[in-house]
Amino acid sequence: MGGDDWRALRAGYEKLISRFALPHPFRVEDLCAAVAEERGRPLRLLPMPAELAGSAGVCGMWVSFGASDLVYYTSVTSRPHQTHIILHELAHILLDHREPSVPEPAMLAQLFPDLDPAMAARLLGRGGRTKATTRQEQEAELLASVMWQHFSVPPVAMATAVPETADALSRVMGAFSRNPPPRIR
Repeated sequence: MGGDDWRALRAGYEKLISRFALPHPFRVEDLCAAVAEERGRPLRLLPMPAELAGSAGVCGMWVSFGASDLVYYTSVTSRPHQTHIILHELAHILLDHREPSVPEPAMLAQLFPDLDPAMAARLLGRGGRTKATTRQEQEAELLASVMWQHFSVPPVAMATAVPETADALSRVMGAFSRNPPPRIR
């Protein structure tokens, strides 16, 4: 896919998420609530057990049950990374991503009576990466990044001190570097 195609996709994603009016400062929980309301079903955020994230290398997962959605995220990483993982899984929800070559819904309903057949197919298809799933992952990453920017999520290194405080601290630190403290013998 060329650059123009990705730009068009990004513009479509901006339109997709512009329908959510969220308070500022943005909280990922606010977006989850808006997505849940739009879908007419609860959406719960759940930390993934640390051993699952470590052993399987899984950072996040969306599981859709018949009447609710669960978004799991790794709890053994930074809060900004957790936010990105959640946004990535929300992107899969908003884009209604499905795995290719899904088994028959009737068969899945028998195997997983409590699980939405489409979600069971999605989870079962995770073993091998196909061109379609790789494309879906790229789309989800792009939409997650667009959401970060659109909702003005502060970057990790955003300053939280007013300029005057930062200037005063800089002067103090500069004084220490020019005049090292005397040695105590």
